[in-house]
Amino acid sequence: MASYSKGASFSVKEGKAEDAFSVYNHVVVTQFFEDGSAEGELQIHPESLNIYGIVHGGCLATLADTVGGSAVSAATGQYPVTVNYAFNFLRPAKGTNQKIVCRATPEKLGRTLCVYHVSLTDDQGVEVANGNFTFFLTEAAAHHSETAKE
Repeated sequence: MASYSKGASFSVKEGKAEDAFSVYNHVVVTQFFEDGSAEGELQIHPESLNIYGIVHGGCLATLADTVGGSAVSAATGQYPVTVNYAFNFLRPAKGTNQKIVCRATPEKLGRTLCVYHVSLTDDQGVEVANGNFTFFLTEAAAHHSETAKE
């Protein structure tokens, strides 16, 4: 599967997401693919862990939502907002890993709604979480975010 870069309403430069939220949470979108899927990763830092030394579930959900939304934006050229998601925590993502990898794959690329399946794996390729995300496409939000930058 070949990777690609398509003009969209978010920006990825040299493999790093350029929005403050992703940077703050150590989430990087690394690849986009022709079928509309994308990959990204969470670089695990001490602040990524809960009190038990396991990657916090909120960090995993953030990774999945960011990679899924970025994939939608790249595939459609529109700005997606998350409508709903169902997420399964399958096993602990231990803090001894350096990163968690997410693959977001389209189930449906619609005119107004897109559904993506996400799978998160640890450094050994073991799936630690998965789920489905539904995104609403809105050009108005993309226009608003572009004008806010000016």
